[in-house]
Amino acid sequence: ALERIKPFAAEEQYAAGMGLLRQNDRASAKQAYFHFLEADKFIPGYKDVADQAEEAYHRAILHVVARLQPVQSRFYELSGEEFFRQVNNTLSQIERNEFIRFYSPEEAQEINLQRPDQVIEINFEDFVVGETHTREIVEKMERDSVKVGEIDLAGGRKKDVLGTVKADVVINHMEIVSRGVVSLTITERQMSDKNILYQDFPGQFVWFHEWGHFNGDDRALTPEQIEVCNRRRIEPIPPQQMFVEFTRPIQQQLNNRLLSFYRGY
Repeated sequence: ALERIKPFAAEEQYAAGMGLLRQNDRASAKQAYFHFLEADKFIPGYKDVADQAEEAYHRAILHVVARLQPVQSRFYELSGEEFFRQVNNTLSQIERNEFIRFYSPEEAQEINLQRPDQVIEINFEDFVVGETHTREIVEKMERDSVKVGEIDLAGGRKKDVLGTVKADVVINHMEIVSRGVVSLTITERQMSDKNILYQDFPGQFVWFHEWGHFNGDDRALTPEQIEVCNRRRIEPIPPQQMFVEFTRPIQQQLNNRLLSFYRGY
């Protein structure tokens, strides 16, 4: 009985696929593709189902060119390689959806993809690396009731002499701020060249260091001041590392936005 209905089931799926394909839009082509696969399951090689499935699949794919703009800096040799490597990882993750394909401009040129469905542009709009702020804080410290000596009492006993100890403390603060904005634009190219998404993603990283010295009695200092005074001034991390650090939060926001945007496709 099952064998007798297979041709009818195959024809029903095939006809549904052809009807959807005639609607000539991506969403319908996607549905048509699955109908053709079902027809082929009922009767392998039914009519020209393989050719129609291939045609439906071709029409259902969203072709997207991703333009990842290089980093421009007048002051530093900065590389966005790590940033864009992570972006490409996200695009590969999105491509697990078999109906989305991303291409670099070079790849699009190689396959002569002149009119992609969408174009993604990711650009470092504005950034500052190594904006330095320093300040010096001078404090006069005093502490009462500190043992400053001893006196001898009768019978060989001793008594502590309490007094006030003082110190001048100089604490140096250095703060180096790196921040920037990355823009994401997605343009619909097939119909009207209109922007369907535009969003800015800000990020910031602050490198901070304190060191100091004092004159006077260290017992007048707090434990925190003693720790700072024991430090030496150190050199800040290199500009490239600061660049990488401030782009980390941007990268996370951007990747999440791309994933959520293409989830509906």
